[in-house]
Amino acid sequence: MPHARLHTQPHDGDAKWPFSISETTVKSDNTLHPVLVITPRAPMVLGVERIEALRKPVGLSAVDRYLIEQTRLRGHRVHLLVFRAANDLGERLWSFDPQLSSSQVEELGYLVTKALLPVHRRMMANGVALLAHTDWGTRECYAMRCGVRRLLTELEQQPHPSAALTDVDRWVLRNMCFHFALGIEHVTKSLLPNQIRMIERRWARVSDLVTRLPRNFLD
Repeated sequence: MPHARLHTQPHDGDAKWPFSISETTVKSDNTLHPVLVITPRAPMVLGVERIEALRKPVGLSAVDRYLIEQTRLRGHRVHLLVFRAANDLGERLWSFDPQLSSSQVEELGYLVTKALLPVHRRMMANGVALLAHTDWGTRECYAMRCGVRRLLTELEQQPHPSAALTDVDRWVLRNMCFHFALGIEHVTKSLLPNQIRMIERRWARVSDLVTRLPRNFLD
């Protein structure tokens, strides 16, 4: 029977960041696997202002680098990551503005996915093989999945000049990132154990992709 146990590990200085860091474990084939859990500390509502900001070129923020560093510190033992959109009380903390139109929701999903790709790429290089987004709303899940499909289409039509970068980004979009309108307990108990078995079969491929990626794409 798959099993999940959520517990928080406090980290010095964490309180100044907008996300809390904790860990849980998932049991698959009688082996416990650690999972890094990222949860917003306060409500984050993405709306028109975020769309306008993301339409412009953006680099890695201090928060992005902080989260990437959390995966680097654990890369030798943690290969699973969960980003929660709700806390333990069931309060939704990450969402899209309900006033957005359907077309704005789809654009925001695309822009957020595109902006996060460099973050996820670096997390993959640090050892993260699977990133599950849990506790999301159905609208947010739909938007992000649309964003993934649109980015994959763009990569097919216009690959990066670096073939290695194109291969890594395709892998991240196709095989690493998942979005669920389901709670963390359901995802860790019912879905992640099977994903772990798949990851283990694909680990050599992940390692090869990261090895061939020029380091300047990870600075």
